[in-house]
This record gives sequence, structure tokens and C-alpha cells, in this order.
Amino acid sequence: MRKLLGLTLSFLLLVSQLWAQTKEVTGKVVDSKDGNPVAGATISVNGRSVGVTSATGEFSVKVPAGTRKLEFSSIGFNDIEVTIGDSPVTVSMSQGESKSISEVVVTGYTTLQRKKFAGATANIAPAEVRKQPFGSFDQAFQGQAAGVSVAANSGQPGANAIVRIRGNGSIAGGNVPLYIMDGIEINAADFASLNQGDFERVEILKDAVATAQYGSRGANGVIVITTRRGRAGQIQLNYDGQVGFSDLPKDRLVLMNSREKIDYELQRGNPYGWTAAEADSLRNVNFSWRDALFQTGMTHQHQISASGGSAASRFFASLSYMDQEGIVKTTGLKRYTARINVDNTIKNFRFGMNLQAGFSRITGTSEANTFLSTPLNAIRWSNPYERAYDPTTGDFQQFGGPGYLISGQPNGAMELFLDYNFSNQIKAVATSYLEYQFPFLKGFSARTNWGVDYTNNESAGFNDPRTAGAQARNGSLGRSTAYNFRYTGTTSLNYKQTFGKHEVEGGLFTEVVKNQSRNFGFTAYGFTNGFRNEAGITQGSTANANYIPAVSGGGSRNGLLSYFGIFNYGYDEKYYITLVGRRDGSSRFGVNNRFANFGSAGITWSVKDERFMENVNFFDDLRLRASIGTNGNNITAAGDFVTPQFGAVSYAGVGGWAPATPGNLNYRWETNRTINFGVDFSILKRRLSGTVELYDRKTTDLFQDDALDPQNSGFGSIPSNFGSLRNRGIEVTLRGEVIRTKDFNWTITGNITYNQNRIIDLLRDSVVAGVTILKEGKPLNTLYLVEYAGVNPANGNAQYVNKFDKTVTMAYSPSYRNYFGTSDAPWFGGITSTWTYKGFDLSAQLNFFLDRVQYNNDKNNLTNPTYYFDNMHVEVLKEWRQPGDITNVPRPSSGTLGGTAPANPYQSTTTRFLEDASFWRLRNVTLGYTFDSKLLAKAKMRSARIFVQGQNWWTATKFQSFDPETTGASLTGAQYPALIQTTVGVNIGF
Repeated sequence: MRKLLGLTLSFLLLVSQLWAQTKEVTGKVVDSKDGNPVAGATISVNGRSVGVTSATGEFSVKVPAGTRKLEFSSIGFNDIEVTIGDSPVTVSMSQGESKSISEVVVTGYTTLQRKKFAGATANIAPAEVRKQPFGSFDQAFQGQAAGVSVAANSGQPGANAIVRIRGNGSIAGGNVPLYIMDGIEINAADFASLNQGDFERVEILKDAVATAQYGSRGANGVIVITTRRGRAGQIQLNYDGQVGFSDLPKDRLVLMNSREKIDYELQRGNPYGWTAAEADSLRNVNFSWRDALFQTGMTHQHQISASGGSAASRFFASLSYMDQEGIVKTTGLKRYTARINVDNTIKNFRFGMNLQAGFSRITGTSEANTFLSTPLNAIRWSNPYERAYDPTTGDFQQFGGPGYLISGQPNGAMELFLDYNFSNQIKAVATSYLEYQFPFLKGFSARTNWGVDYTNNESAGFNDPRTAGAQARNGSLGRSTAYNFRYTGTTSLNYKQTFGKHEVEGGLFTEVVKNQSRNFGFTAYGFTNGFRNEAGITQGSTANANYIPAVSGGGSRNGLLSYFGIFNYGYDEKYYITLVGRRDGSSRFGVNNRFANFGSAGITWSVKDERFMENVNFFDDLRLRASIGTNGNNITAAGDFVTPQFGAVSYAGVGGWAPATPGNLNYRWETNRTINFGVDFSILKRRLSGTVELYDRKTTDLFQDDALDPQNSGFGSIPSNFGSLRNRGIEVTLRGEVIRTKDFNWTITGNITYNQNRIIDLLRDSVVAGVTILKEGKPLNTLYLVEYAGVNPANGNAQYVNKFDKTVTMAYSPSYRNYFGTSDAPWFGGITSTWTYKGFDLSAQLNFFLDRVQYNNDKNNLTNPTYYFDNMHVEVLKEWRQPGDITNVPRPSSGTLGGTAPANPYQSTTTRFLEDASFWRLRNVTLGYTFDSKLLAKAKMRSARIFVQGQNWWTATKFQSFDPETTGASLTGAQYPALIQTTVGVNIGF
């Protein structure tokens, strides 16, 4: 005991001696534009952080004696170096982009300076992307961060993007990252009802030390969104408005015109029996189905916001409206949102609340590959000599039966304009927090944060009885309602203190998350009285079984209970350790595996601060990071049905209950183990900076369905855990200031990622699904096709490669299928170049996805000779006609315009339709002008900027379609492509 007391006294004496060699500097940091305080600015000495500014912009830091200069950095402001003396200093920072790599990282539970954090993260400044006119904010992530793959997947208004962080980590479970907004979980689909103009910052957490804080929910990465806060000072009003136009991109599939299609039909036996006069007349029609079904969509977007307050109370409030017309007629998005965020400080208490409400209405169209009933199929497959409307009466054109064209296909215009499909969403999010700094326990604080997320969805789809697809039951109406309620409560005890060269920070947390959902829907038939809603339903009966409605409904509840701790330790501003441990219990799993433990450890070494680097002037910053850890995936393949479930059945007219799904009490989490190594650097007086990350991500206990014998068990499969897969890769991010002068600046930022995905173990050696295969040793979404070897010039038959002996044969066999790459691009990234000259700014963002292939099913359909009744690709005109013809298109096979029995059946599962789907895309171009503040002051305006921008103006690809930016291995052809958009906008501040 005496030895312990002596050591403690010695340590305290040492600490007092160390602090005796320092001096205290006080001051305030303000915005040079309006004089408002800058909160959270990082203060550094020779690259070493010594503190941050308070909510009022004030600071008081201890620095080594003899210090002459302090460095200040903050997100949204240019870095600045200030000479200090003995009196308080006032620092004026100009708005811009901070270059320092010593900024803060917001993980959702903690806020740390980036240089002290071992995790792999990326920050996206919403100021750069919230101005882009996307109905779903996640589409703006593309090309912004290394390791983050973003595919628009659909250009339909309000559609969310497909986001993947460091590849796909699950086969049957979820691969969607976890979205956290102000401390509570939201869904990607919620972005349609959220205003991206309310977002202050977006932090993407990628490795285990960053995501282990989220335990069982963090396996696929975490995207943390912080909404805008009020700043102390006078009230500021802002208006942001945009007006834009969008168009359908160019179709790279070249189709036959009327003359070509009529001549082709005549050569193939004249199946419709055209007379010479009829054929001549039809050759001159060339009806534009594109003009009939598509339009130039117009977008309006407006936001009014206000912020201000005092050091004790601050607020931010906003109202927004968005109206986006789709390029497909009748489609669009309307969104209304409102938000208010309030923060208060009273002595040792900090408390506040965030309230957000939104309403969105999406009118859409089907993207299913259902022949001509979907617009994207209709404009390609409809024959150009067929009109949507009768040229005399203006009514819908119909031949051979109501709703049909000459070809026997549905009239796509009738399907689009007589049917309707919409979904309404009401979204409400409310969070509150209370924090207390213990005055009698230095460094200790307690915080509790509670939030609720409520979503109500209503959707309806009506199929008019006059359309081809709805005649059998005289039309149909489907309507459904669903709600989801989620609340999250997090309480923590935190500690933060500095002892000389030692920095200690940590927290103990407990968290509860509960989800509850309900849904109900029906589909009714028999609309014979002209009504297009419930009033038109014909009552079904046993005598009229064709009109008996289909009714469905259900609900679920699940919960998550967690305990976790976060510990950070730093020594001498050079060495940092982060430890995270979390225990989760989830009701999604069986009682035998309901709880699981996750954890991570990371270290950071600030090499530049070592004594041996004092004379190495090449580096301004140099840090090494390493981390390892585990987290889980609780988005199960079997949903919440891990115990036996029962459903209603009927047998011989008698109702009852029967087992619907088998239970597996041993069903457990997927586990994700990640190892990460990182290097952060800056050189040339920080004019060039970058980050390099190496990672190894392995997922085990994959969610898979194990086959059962139905005769013995009554079920075909049972949810189980088996197998593993791995993602390995490298990420490189660079930022360089090419030119930096008083009036002119040129900055280039770029990132590139290589991700190698491999399946290690499966329940079965391989699983074939369509044109893809799951195979050990191969990546997900591997194309599995027979190699096409062209056409035999002697007889016009298609030829294939026998994979066993590599010979060419005319005999097709599924056993010849082989592996031909993956549709998931292993290489992807983005490059952004920004030029500023006085008040002008110009930026261009170029994105790329490389080394990916895709099966073009749309081209397959358009060249399939058995689909003669539709329009066709011009490639068909090159089909083999006579011996000696050299072509890649085989002679027509069975079913072609009344042909006889096949000698060489048409085969589609070949590499004939496999295409390089890599692409380069000019994602965004923006030209803006910011007016001089002195000039604006005369008009009593604080700021004003006008700009024009474009999205997807240019795309380079070999893929033959509207858009290569689709997900999945097989393009169906009906997807709504990414839009070409042009907008003009204004930002005004008062």
C-alpha cells in the first residue's frame, strides 16, 4: 500500500512539472463572412491537436512554452495559421474546404479527432452533394468515397440507390449498410421522404474498429448522418431553389425501322399476310413510341431554412418542397418536409431535440420484364409501323382484340395511361438527448438519447379492364397499407481527461432497439361500372369465383438489447489505442444463440511526430493505422421466422392451421471479421494528401437454406448457418492542390478501389441460378454460360465450345457452361476537379466502374427469331441466309415465322449476349458564381450564389442499352435508366 501511495504521489509530481512547462492561450474563432462563432474547430501546434473550440467559438488551450503559432482547421473552412502573443487572440476563418487530415470523426456514439482514430472512415460533405437534384440522397454518394460502391439501379423518381461498402458480405442475408441519422436507425427507402438539404455531414464507417460499436448491425458498414445545427449569433435565413429538366439517355441498342421490319417479315413468309399495298403503306409509318410514352421531365426543388440563437440556446429549422416529373409519362415524385433542431446549454446540462416530418407521393411504373406492358419494353418491342393511337379518331389503337396491337402484344400506351400505380409515405423522426457534466467528478459525464422513427406507407395499383393484361377478371385494384415503428434508447456514462502526455477517453453504454410493423392488403376484381377505386369492385362468390378478392396481412416485432464499451487512449500525441466491446441480444434468432459478443482493437502511430522525423521535411503528416475486429449481420434470410410458424389452410372446405415454416433454434448470426491497415499522409506543405487502406473482410456462418426431405419433414428447406466468403481489397484516396493563388485555385480529388470477392465454403459445391452460379472459389454474381463460337458458314447453325476438349461443336449442352467474370465491378472510383477564380467556381466529377460483365437479356429478346411479332435488333438483318455467308447471327430456328421443326434450336444461355458493362460517366458538372458580400450588403443580403449543373451528360461504355449502371448479372431491359439532367439554381442568405 505504501509503495502504491508513493508511486501515485510521484506521478502527480511528474504531471505538475510537465504542465509547468506550458502556457495557456485563450481566444475566439469566428467566420470571416458574418462574424458568427465557429464551433468545433480543431486547434493544433505543429500538427498536434491541443483542443477544439466551444459552441461559442471560444477556446482555452495549454501549449508548450515558446509556442509562437497555432493552426486552426474546421470542416467547411480553409485552414489558417495564426501568430500568438500574450493576449487573447481572435481568429477569422474563411469558408472553403479544410485540407487538414486532423479533423473529427463522428461515429454516432463518439466524436474523435481523425488523427487519433484507427478506424477506416470517409467523410462526404453534404454541401457538395445536397445541391444535386436526386429524389434519394444516397444516389449522390457515387464516386465520393473509396470502398463505397453506389449504383443508381433505377432512375425512377424517389428510387433509392444500391450501396455496398467493401463488397457483398452475405449470400442470402442483407448487404445494405446501416444508416444512422442523429443516433437512430433509418432505412434507405426513407430518403424519398427526407430533405437532403437538412444534412450537415455524412461519415462512412468501413472497418471493424469503426463499426464494432454497432455490433450485430455493423457487418455491412455504417453511414452516419448528422443533421444541421443552429449556430450562436443573429438569425440567418436561407433560400435554396432549383429548376431542372431530365431526359432519357440514348439507346445503344439499334432497332429496325418500319421498312426494315416489313421487309424482314416478307422474307420470312409474310406471317400477317400483308398485301403489296399494305406493306408499302406501313413502310412509311415509323411511329415514335418513345415520344408517345416518354417526356422531358421537369423538377422543382425549394427550401427555406433559418438558424441562430445564443450560447445558451440554438436552433435550426427548415421547410422544403420537391416536385420531380419522371421521364416516363404519369410518373413522378412530390415531397414535403419540415424540420426543427434545438440545442440548449444550462450550466452543466446540455439537452435538445430534433423533429422531422415528411410526406412523399411517388407515382411509378412497373420495371418488371412483362412484355410491352412496361414502358421501357414498349418503346423497343413495339413495331414501328404500329401506332399507339388511331390516326383518325385519336383513340387507342386496337387490333385482334381489345387492348392488343397487330402483333398480338399489349398496347403499351393503354397500359401506361389507363392504369395507375402510386405509393404515399408519411415519415416522422423525433430524437431528444440530455447530457450532464459532473462538476464534482472531473472528466465524467452522462448522456441519454432517445428517438422514434415512424413510417406509414400506402400503395395502390389499378389495372384497367380495357387493357390486355386485366381483361380476364375485368380489371383489378390492389391496395395495401403498412406501418413500421422503431424506437431507440441509448444511455452512457463517459469519461474524458488528459494527464500530461496521457489522454484517456471512454464510455459504457446500454442500448435498446425495438421494431414493430403491421401490413394489410387486398386485390379485388370486376370493374365493370367505370369506377377506378373501391366503388367499382364486383363482389365475389362461389358462383362468381373469378372475382373473389385476395386478402393478405401480417406483422412482426423484434428487439435488440445491447451493452458495450468504448475505450480510447493516447500517449504523447503519437500513439493511440481504441478498444470496443459489445454484447448484443436479438429476438431474430433462436433461444440457443440469441446473444453474441463482438469487439475490435485498433492502433494509430503518428510517425511524423517522432524525434527521428524532425529533419524529414518531405512529410507534413504521416500516420500508420491497424485494426482487427468482428461484428455481425442480423438481417437474416429467414426474417424473424426462426421458430416454427403456423398459417391458415383449407382442406375440403374446412379451415385450420398447419405448420408454415420450420424453426431452427440454433440459427445464429453471420459473423464478419475485418483486418485493416491504413496510411494517412500529406506532403508539399499539405498540397498533396492521401490515404491508402488494405483490408481483409471474411464472413462466416452464412445464412443459407439447408435442403430437407419434404416427404419426411413436410418442408423443402430449413434456415441454417454454413459457409464463408471473403472480400479483400485496397483503397486509395488522393487530394492535390495543383494551383493555389490569391484569386485562382485548382484542386483535384480522386479515389479508386479494388475489391476481390470470393466464396470460400458453401452447403453445396455450386448453385446455378439463371445465367449465374454460386461456386466455391468464384465471386458472387459469376456469369455461367456456354461459350458461343459463331456460325457455321456451311449451314448457318450456331456453334459452341466444348469446355472439356476445347473443340467447336454445333451440339449445344448445358454441361459446356463455364465461368465468364462477374457483374460486380472489382475496380471503381471517382475523380473530381474543382476550379475557383474570384467569385466563379467550376467542378466536374467523373466516375468509373471497370472489369465488369453483364448478360444483355434485352438484346437476347430483340434478336430471338421466335419473337418475330415484336420489333427486332438490326443485327437480325445479318442472319445467315445461304452457304458461305460469314456472320455471327445464326439462321432462324423453330418458331420463326411459321418455321418447321428445329434442326438448330435457338439457345440464349451463351456468351453471345455477354457484354463488357464497364463504364466511365461524367456524373456531375457545376458552374457557379458567388456574389461579392460588399455588393450584397447594399441589398441587405448576406450571401448569394447562382449555378447551373448537369448529371450524366456523358457516358462511355460498350454495353448496348440505355444505361450500364444496373445491378445484377442479367439486364431485363425494363429498368428505368439513370437520367440526363440539367438544373439551374440559386442560394440566397439573409
